[in-house]
Amino acid sequence: MVSLTEQYPILFTVYNLISKINIYYILIGFFIYLVIRPYFYYFKNRNSLAPGPLPLPLIGHWNIFLIGDVAQNKYNLSEKYGEICDITMFGQRCVIISSPKYLKELFSPSVYSPFLRRLPLTSGFIELGMDKEGLLLNCDIPKWRHNRKFFQQSLSPPSFIELSTKYTVECCEEIINYWSHIKEDSNQIVKLDEWFRSFTSDMMGLVASGSKETSMKIQFMKFTNQIYKEKDIEKEQNRGEIYRRLRSEYADALGFYIFVPKILWNFPGISIAAKYYKNILNYLTDFEIQFIKERKQQIKNENDDEVSSQNSKVRPDFLTMLITQNTEDDPSPDEIKQNIREMFSAGTGTTTTTLCSIVYLLAKHPEHEKRMVEEILSVIGKDNRITSSDLSKLPFTEAVINESMRLYPVVPITYRYSPDQDTQIANYHFNKDTIFAINLSHIHRNEEYFDKPDQFIPERFLGKWKETIPQFAFSPFGHGMRSCPGKNFAMTEIKVILATIYRKYTFKLVNPDEPLQLKFTLVNDISKMEVYIEKRE
Repeated sequence: MVSLTEQYPILFTVYNLISKINIYYILIGFFIYLVIRPYFYYFKNRNSLAPGPLPLPLIGHWNIFLIGDVAQNKYNLSEKYGEICDITMFGQRCVIISSPKYLKELFSPSVYSPFLRRLPLTSGFIELGMDKEGLLLNCDIPKWRHNRKFFQQSLSPPSFIELSTKYTVECCEEIINYWSHIKEDSNQIVKLDEWFRSFTSDMMGLVASGSKETSMKIQFMKFTNQIYKEKDIEKEQNRGEIYRRLRSEYADALGFYIFVPKILWNFPGISIAAKYYKNILNYLTDFEIQFIKERKQQIKNENDDEVSSQNSKVRPDFLTMLITQNTEDDPSPDEIKQNIREMFSAGTGTTTTTLCSIVYLLAKHPEHEKRMVEEILSVIGKDNRITSSDLSKLPFTEAVINESMRLYPVVPITYRYSPDQDTQIANYHFNKDTIFAINLSHIHRNEEYFDKPDQFIPERFLGKWKETIPQFAFSPFGHGMRSCPGKNFAMTEIKVILATIYRKYTFKLVNPDEPLQLKFTLVNDISKMEVYIEKRE
C-alpha cells in the first residue's frame, strides 16, 4: 500500500518547510509587506503619475478618507498639487481634477460616453439594490439610460410642475403658521436645519408620492416642549409617518453599505448593524412595493373606466408620472421604487443644505436680502400665492441661489469612472479603471474664473453670465449625461420656498462669526444652524 507521503511528495515537502518556519517570521514578513505595498505601486508608476502626496506606511492614502472632512482634504490637495492630483482610493487609482479645461470628455453629453458610471461596482451597491436600479450608482448602463429618460419625462409635464408648486406653497404656509407662535422679541433660538429638514421631508412626501407626513408637526411639538412619544414602527398607523421613519433609517443604511466593506459585515458588533439595516431595507422595499401596486391598480381602473383627466382622482405626482409617462413598457414596482427613493434623497437633504446656506449668506449680507425681497414683492405681492408662471420673473432670486451653490455646492466632488477606456488628460495617461474625482468646490472658488471668488456677489449671475466664464466652471448640478436630472425641479422648488417665506420673515444668525457648519458624507450636509426668526414688517 502506497503511503500519503509517497503519493504526494511535493505537498509534504512544502509542509515540512513551512512547519520549520517560525510563525513570528511570517508575521514580520506580512507586516513588512503591508508597509511597503503602497510605495511599491507609487515608485513603480511614478513616471506616469501626476503630482500627489507620498503614500503613508500601511494605510497609503486612506488618511484622506478617514481623517477630517473628505471634501476639504481633496480641496487642500488641489491647492497644494495643482489642477491634476494623483492618489489612490479604495485600492484604485484616483485622479483629482480641479480645472474645467480637462472636463470635456468626462462631462460628455453623449449617451454612449464611456464615463456613464460614477464609481466601480461594490458589494454595498448590490446590497442596496442600486447596482441595476435607479440613476445614482446604477452600473447597468442600458437600464440607466432607460431610467434617466423616464425620470426626466416624469419631471417635465406642466401638471406635475403646477402640483409640485402647489404642494411646496402649502408646506411653506404650514411652517409659517408654526413660526407665528414665536413671540416677538423672545430671542428664542430656532434650529433652522431641523425645521428645513422636516419641511423638505413633508414636501417631498407630497410631491413624490402624495403621502402626507407629520415631520413639521413633530418638530413643532418638540419646539414648544410638548411631549412627543414615538411609537414602535410596527404599531404606527399613519402611512406617511411610517414612510418618513423608514427613509430616515434608509439614509443610515446607505452610509453603512457604501463605506463599510463587506468583509466586515460579519464581525462582532458590526454584524448586528448589518442585520438591522438589512431588515430596514426589506421593510422599506415591502412598504414601497405595496403602495406602488396600489397606485398602478388605481390608474388601471380609471383607464378601464375611461375616466377623464378632469374627473381623475389620481394625484399627478412623481409616482403617477413614472407610471404613466413610461409608455414603451410597463415598469415593475421594483424598477419604480429606486427612482422614488432617489427623488426623496435628492429633494430633502440637498435642499435643506442649500436653503440653510442661502439663509446664512443673506443674514451676513442684508443688502442682498433687501434687493431679493423687493424683487419678490414687486412680482408676487405680499399676500398673493406664488404660481409657476411667476418664477421666471425673479432673476435676482435665481442669482442668489446660484451664488450660494457656487460658494457652498451640495456636491463638492463628483465622480466619473470607466472600466473600459484609457484616457489622456494633459500630458498624463490614465488606464481604464481609474476613478476621476472632479473637485467642483475648488473650481467654483478659482479666481481665474470668478472675480473675488470667496465673496458673496449674486450680481455675477445676472444677464449673460454664461458667456463670461468657461464651460464647466460652474457646475452645481454637474454636466453631461450624469448631471442631475432634477435640476429644473430643484430650482423651481427653492425659488418657491424663498419667495414664500422671505415675504414674511427674516433670519438673524445666533453666532454670526461662526462658519457654515457642513459635514461631508456622500454630499455636503448641514449639521447645525441656529437663528432668530423675526417677522418682516
